[in-house]
Amino acid sequence: MRKILRWTLGKKIFILVFMSFVLIQVLNVTLDFHREKSHVYSKINNMYNVNEMCEQLSVLYSQKYDELNPSFYEEISQSLKTEDGYQIESVFVLNPDFEMVYNQREQNKTYLTLRNEYEEYITILIFDLSQISLDMQKQMENILREHVDDYFLTIDIASPTYDLVGNNVSMTIEDLSYLSINGQIFLDHRQNNEKIHTMHFESYESANCLLSAQGLYLDEYDDSHEDNYQKHDAFIRDCVSSMFPQHGETFSSGISSLEEKDGTFYSIHSIPLISKNAKPVEMDMYEEYDVQDVDGYLVFYTHELNAISRITQQVIYSKMIIYVISFIVCIVISLLISYILTRRIKKINQCTLAIANNDFDIHLNEKSKDELGVLSHNINQMSQQLKTTIQQLNDEIEYVKKLEGMRKEFIANFTHEIKTPLSIINGYIELIEAGKDDLKKQQYLSAIHQEIEHINQLIMAMLDLSRLESGKVELHKEDIDLEDLLMSIVETFAPILKKKHIHVVMEDEFPHIQGDIKELQTVFQNFMSNAIKHTSQNGHIYIKYHQGILSFENEGKPLSHEQKETIWDTYVSSDRQGTGLGLAICRSILELHGFQYDVCNSEKGVEFQIHIL
Repeated sequence: MRKILRWTLGKKIFILVFMSFVLIQVLNVTLDFHREKSHVYSKINNMYNVNEMCEQLSVLYSQKYDELNPSFYEEISQSLKTEDGYQIESVFVLNPDFEMVYNQREQNKTYLTLRNEYEEYITILIFDLSQISLDMQKQMENILREHVDDYFLTIDIASPTYDLVGNNVSMTIEDLSYLSINGQIFLDHRQNNEKIHTMHFESYESANCLLSAQGLYLDEYDDSHEDNYQKHDAFIRDCVSSMFPQHGETFSSGISSLEEKDGTFYSIHSIPLISKNAKPVEMDMYEEYDVQDVDGYLVFYTHELNAISRITQQVIYSKMIIYVISFIVCIVISLLISYILTRRIKKINQCTLAIANNDFDIHLNEKSKDELGVLSHNINQMSQQLKTTIQQLNDEIEYVKKLEGMRKEFIANFTHEIKTPLSIINGYIELIEAGKDDLKKQQYLSAIHQEIEHINQLIMAMLDLSRLESGKVELHKEDIDLEDLLMSIVETFAPILKKKHIHVVMEDEFPHIQGDIKELQTVFQNFMSNAIKHTSQNGHIYIKYHQGILSFENEGKPLSHEQKETIWDTYVSSDRQGTGLGLAICRSILELHGFQYDVCNSEKGVEFQIHIL
């Protein structure tokens, strides 16, 4: 259970992606809602061409009357008829104090619409109830309001002129001999026992309200269904009073406004009725009038009842299947993205665990060029670098072990090397003490001197090697004429070369190089000494320079594979005359200079090479 509830990266990615999709859907719904809202505003604002009508009325009634009177109201009523004869009813006139003095809707008649379904015939009856009393009208409205939400609201009527299978019929209250609503009888003066017919309630309309069989609803073709006209009129008056300036200020024309209240949208248009004798205030581009010159306000509006509810139903409920499918798709896509990302991350995790366990053979896929692909590439590089570093460390450990072995061997060899001359010296001293021949004593002293010189050479070579291998040697590099240096070294070996009849051949031209002349002189002397030592009588030594390689080649016996592997080590010598440290010292000096070196067998014998460029 704890594992299921654990907040893993995959769950975080899933929640993040899922919430992003949900946010997009919410944003989409919000945009649809506001888009539909703007459409409704545009619809009610353009209904009956109210903008054009507003301009016409503004010109028509500006300074055209002396006072608000019945003739003016009648003129308004005629002006507010559309081209198809429809009477705009949401119109009223306010006095300067914003009190209603005329309401076009109050001129409406009272109508009761019934529906009869008989076999394949449907008959619609429209009764004009304008002649009924106000008390009866209120009673009818109260009963209809109470039962208008019933699925079937039936009304019983009797009429001597009623045709059961006729078309739509318009009738008056005089055509009714019997009227009963929900069991309450309003009329009953039947004669000749007229038959009572049960009808279905369709709608009821008066100056106060409009009710339909489906309750208080917004009809698709008529935007005037209200349950309380007075409530809307009060709201419109408040809006108009806030539109116009207060006492002492001026204005230039009528004002239009889009408003919303209790989910209903309003498009309100108000035209100030200017007094006939009013004088305009001259402005730069137009004329303005003082608010005191207003005798009233002509107000008309269009609206859409319960627009918010309808828009909500249209935007959300009508698209519920789409939203459910989108929700499922969001979950699937979120799971897929989470799986794709976490799958690669899990592989990266497995790789890092393997690296932690010194397993560097796992290789991550680097085909992707995104951040995870770059991370995989870096981990692969890190793995290879760690592998190389660990291998280098292991090699260094082996090298240290080898050095330790060499140190022990060095001590053993040094002990052995120093023991032999000391034993010889000790033997000669005993011979000198026991002998009486002065000539032989002189020979013994000469031999002792040679052994002491050998010990001195050994110690000096050891000190040089120790100094070079300490890593604290500071080279004093300068420009060196390689040919002059080699010639001077050959001259120092002239007596030995002459004694063994060895010929030194210097080929090609030798360049100038940068290096420590003292240290390089030691290297060249060792190579020259080694070449002379292994060159037989009347042999040749070749000193050559070609393509950055300086070589010392001597005629003689070639080296074995084992000799080539160990020739640069300490205490490696073919005879007892050397210290066995010369080439080891050469190796250290060349490495300090950064020169590569090598030894190989040639057609003539053995060749030592130095890569100086």
